Amino acid sequence: MIYVFEGARNSGKTHLSNYVAKKYNIRRFQFNFGGYFDLLGLKSRDDREAHSFSMGKELMLLQLAKEFSFEFPHFIHDRGIATVLAWGLYENRITKEDMINQINYIEKNNLLDGIYIIRIKGENPDQKDRCKDQWDFADSNNGEAECFEIVFAELESRNMSSVFTVNNTFDPAGLKEIDNLFNFINTKE
Repeated sequence: MIYVFEGARNSGKTHLSNYVAKKYNIRRFQFNFGGYFDLLGLKSRDDREAHSFSMGKELMLLQLAKEFSFEFPHFIHDRGIATVLAWGLYENRITKEDMINQINYIEKNNLLDGIYIIRIKGENPDQKDRCKDQWDFADSNNGEAECFEIVFAELESRNMSSVFTVNNTFDPAGLKEIDNLFNFINTKE
């Protein structure tokens, strides 16, 4: 089982995914996009190569999880397919039609079977530690969040995967909401 934590920057994905990993003893993985972009000389904005690199990584992971489901380890994935699509839209790497075609491919091949997508919504009131995600201009506007809305509207309209939303309030109530979700998921498995 893969639990993919998704959402715009500053929503608390990393905090909540670390919390869940520790509390429920689930391994956690976070791909070093920024490092690989630098290594490969990929620019972020208006770059189809950047999207193809990101999409290829996600499709491989989804296919591995599907084909080796009985052997594949359970883990938390901080940022996955929804991020690749949202950032593709946001950075003008792909069009909305491209996004829909890519979701069609994922749906046709059942690549989200056994994947729980956990959408984190919220805005961190503490802005002092925001350098971890900031490799470009995007921390200062809400276009990223709008692109996530487009991607999630498309995913949810298809009912092809388990998509859950957690409203991160950055207090004990936010932790209780994620605990309730994981207790619910554990009763389904």
